Amino acid sequence: MRALAAAALALLISGDAARLGWDAIGLWRFMFPYLWLFVLLEVGRARRRIEDGEIFLAGAAMAMLYGGIYAKDLQHGLHPFGIDWLGALCAAFDGGMTTVLALHVADRLRPRGEEEPREMGLLVIVFLVFGLAAAAAVYGVKTAFNFYRAERLLGPTWLVADILFAYAAWTLARRAWTRSEEEAETGRESWVWSLAAFAVWLPGARLIARACVAMELSGALLYFCVGAWTFGVVGIVWRLRAALPTDFGSGIPSPRARSRAALAAALWRAAGALILAVSLGADLNEARAAGLFSAAIDWPSRALFAWVFLTAKLKV
Repeated sequence: MRALAAAALALLISGDAARLGWDAIGLWRFMFPYLWLFVLLEVGRARRRIEDGEIFLAGAAMAMLYGGIYAKDLQHGLHPFGIDWLGALCAAFDGGMTTVLALHVADRLRPRGEEEPREMGLLVIVFLVFGLAAAAAVYGVKTAFNFYRAERLLGPTWLVADILFAYAAWTLARRAWTRSEEEAETGRESWVWSLAAFAVWLPGARLIARACVAMELSGALLYFCVGAWTFGVVGIVWRLRAALPTDFGSGIPSPRARSRAALAAALWRAAGALILAVSLGADLNEARAAGLFSAAIDWPSRALFAWVFLTAKLKV
């Protein structure tokens, strides 16, 4: 039941309704990747130490597997080697953020308690195997009949892109597995700080660039504004990291069960995406919808989550 609730929350928090339209909120998308991932996490929790750091890595790995290989949202023939490189980095962050926020909200609504997690039964294992097999079958059919090429205008390097995304997913999942074998959370890796900074920086830089173009400012002013924004983001992240104790695990003794910042980020993403989808309706696929989602929903929620995730532990 907890995995079911977390999957429903993740579907709302992800912003799929605003980014991809109402068709994205369907039964199969709910089953895979969301429910499949959260059931897998509950199975792992019964055997290993899984906290927010491991949850983030698992969510990022699923984002690479689903968005990069299965749905190919991160592939298009117009990008270098057919890969949306900037989008892939942000997708990894968003996948981890959505997974952590969904479990944090689920724990807030129904606290897990101190009891040990129970072993999952045969039905759960059957669901995990069936879900993965069904996704593999869909991938195989679409690949064999060139549906992906028709939808995404994929070039000849699509197989290389699939391999790269598979490697990224495997690396993230393997890192989550290795961390779960450790006795306690030791902190966020350096690359997680860099990933969070980039995910916050990119929508802000794009918004500044569009504003400068709309106001017909010179190229020098555009680069100056983007450079100032870059310097500000790097400076804030540097100061946050310098202010933390060296031993992250001992510096923050217990996860936060009720982080108002995390709950606000989850609520903002879910409510904002639904309001945007309802208000725009048929115009949801226009460029202005993507701009509104990025500026009004993605940017502030990423910044809020990055701040709380990098400076505290969240109970999941």
